[in-house]
Amino acid sequence: MKKLLILIMVLALLMSAVFTGCSPAGKEDTDTIKIGVASPYTGDYAQFGDYTKDGAELAVEEINKAGGVLGKPIEIVYGDDKGDSKEAVSVAQKFASDKNIVGIVGHFFSGATLAAGPIYQQNEIPTISVASTNPDVANIGDYVYRINVGDNYQGSQLAKLLKDKGYNKATVIYDNSDYGKGVSDVFTNSFTELGGEVLLNESYLGGQDKDFSLILTKVKNSDTEVIVLVSYYTEASLIIQQAKNLGIDAPFYASDSSYTDDFLTLAGDAANGVHVVCYFHESDPSEAAQEFVKKFEAKYNKKVDSWSPYAYDAMYVMADAINRAGTTDGPAVRDAIAATEGLQGATGVTNFKGAREPVGKDLIILVVENGEYLVEK
Repeated sequence: MKKLLILIMVLALLMSAVFTGCSPAGKEDTDTIKIGVASPYTGDYAQFGDYTKDGAELAVEEINKAGGVLGKPIEIVYGDDKGDSKEAVSVAQKFASDKNIVGIVGHFFSGATLAAGPIYQQNEIPTISVASTNPDVANIGDYVYRINVGDNYQGSQLAKLLKDKGYNKATVIYDNSDYGKGVSDVFTNSFTELGGEVLLNESYLGGQDKDFSLILTKVKNSDTEVIVLVSYYTEASLIIQQAKNLGIDAPFYASDSSYTDDFLTLAGDAANGVHVVCYFHESDPSEAAQEFVKKFEAKYNKKVDSWSPYAYDAMYVMADAINRAGTTDGPAVRDAIAATEGLQGATGVTNFKGAREPVGKDLIILVVENGEYLVEK
C-alpha cells in the first residue's frame, strides 16, 4: 500500500511537470495580462511620461470594463527610463526578466527605444513605441513597432509646407539626439531638393545646454527667413525666449516634441506666434477623436494633449493583437500586430499591413496665440 501511494505521488509530480512545461516561454498562468509601459516619469521630460501614463491608463480602464484580454484584466507595470538610453536598457532588462510581461507600450524617445528595442527583440516581447520617430526604430526587428509616423514623414512634410509658404532660406536648430538628428537630416535634404537653402544647421546637447546665444547670434547675422526648431519643450522654451531677447524676427516652426503645455508655461509670452507641428489636436472633428477627448477630459479634468492618444491607441493595438492571437505567446502576438489593419483609434485608423509603422497621418500646424495652441487656418 505504501509503495502504491509513493507511485501515485511520483506520477502526480510528473504530470504537473508536463503541464507546466506546456506554458509558453516559461510564463505562469496568472490572473492578469501584464503590459510594461515605459516612458520618462521623472526628470526634465517627465511631462511626456504623464502623457503616456494618462493615455495607457484610460485605454486599460476601458478594455478591462469590456472584459479584458483573453478574459483577464490588463495590469500595467511601469518602467521609468527618465528619457535616457542607459536607463532604458535597465528598464528593458527588468521587463524581460519578468516572464509574465507579455508586451510593451513605449518607450517615448527614439534614443530610449533604440537602446531598449534589441532587448525586447531578443526576448520575443512585442513592443509598440508611442512616440519614437527615428527611422532606425522601424529596423530594430520584427517585435518592435511604433504607433506614430516617423521622421521621414515629419521632416519631408514640414519642408514642403515651408517651401509652399514661400520660404527659401532656413535655419535648423536641433537637439543632438537620435530624434533631433533624424528630423533635421530629413528636413535639410527635402528642403534642398525642393530648391530651398539651409543656411545653418546647429545642434545642442539636450538636458545640458541652457545658453543658446552663440547659435542665435549666428542666426541673427544670417539671411534666415524661417527657423525650424527640433527640440524638446524644456530647451525649446529657452531658445524662443533668448531669440526674442536678441530681436530675432524670423518665424519659428517647432517639431512635435515641443507640443506640450509646459512649453507654453515655460516660454510665456515669447511663445506667441510660434508654429508647432503635431499629429493630433482636440479640434479633430472625427467621431473617434471627439469621443476620446470627451472621455479623457471627464477622467482627468484637463485638456487633452497631443501624446496621450498615441499611448491610448498603442494599448488598444496591443490588446487587439493578443485577442486575435488567442494567446500571449510572443511570436503569435507579433504576427497579429503585423497584420493589424483598419483599427480605428483616437489618432486615426492604424494599418501596419506587415510594416512596423503605420501609414502616414495628416500633419497639423498649430500657432500659439495668447498662450494657447490654435490650428492654423
